[in-house]
Amino acid sequence: MSNEIVYGFSDCRFGDIIVARTEQGVCDLQFLDFNRLETIHELAERWGEYTPTTQDDDMAHTVSRVAFGQLNHPLQLDLRGTAFQLRVWQEVLKIPFGQTRSYQEVAEAIGEPTAVRAVATAIAQNPIAVLVPCHRVIHSDGTYGEYHWGRDLKRRLIEWEKAQVNKNQQ
Repeated sequence: MSNEIVYGFSDCRFGDIIVARTEQGVCDLQFLDFNRLETIHELAERWGEYTPTTQDDDMAHTVSRVAFGQLNHPLQLDLRGTAFQLRVWQEVLKIPFGQTRSYQEVAEAIGEPTAVRAVATAIAQNPIAVLVPCHRVIHSDGTYGEYHWGRDLKRRLIEWEKAQVNKNQQ
C-alpha cells in the first residue's frame, strides 16, 4: 500500500479548497483560509512528514464538482481517526443533503446520548469537509454553532443545500 498523497486546489462557489487523496480515497478537503504553502504544511503534518506528495488540480476539480452538486459520481473516502470519531463521522454521512441534525441527535444515533461534547469535538476534527457534511450538524435550538471556517460559511452551505433541494422539488 502506497503512502502517497495526491493533492490539488480548486475553486468552488464558497471559495478555494484543497483536496487530498490516497489510493483508498479522498482523505482531506479543506477550505483555504490562509496561504497554500501553510495548507500543504498542515496536510503533511496530518498525514506524515515524509509522505510523498503530488499535485493534481484535475482531481481536485472533479471532487469539487461532486461535493457541490455539479457531478453525480461516487467518491471513495479514506477516513482515519479514533473508533469514536469514525462512528460519529459515519453517522454524519447519513444526514441527507439539505437537512440538518443536532449534536444531540447525532450523539443519540450512535448510542452515546450523554456524549454531546465529545460528538461536537469529533465533528470539529473531521478532515473531509463537505463530503463528510459536518456543516449539517447544528445546535438543538436551531442555531448554527461553530464551524472551522466560520459560522457564516456554515450558514451559507446549509442555505445553499436547502435552496438546491427546493429548486429540484419544483
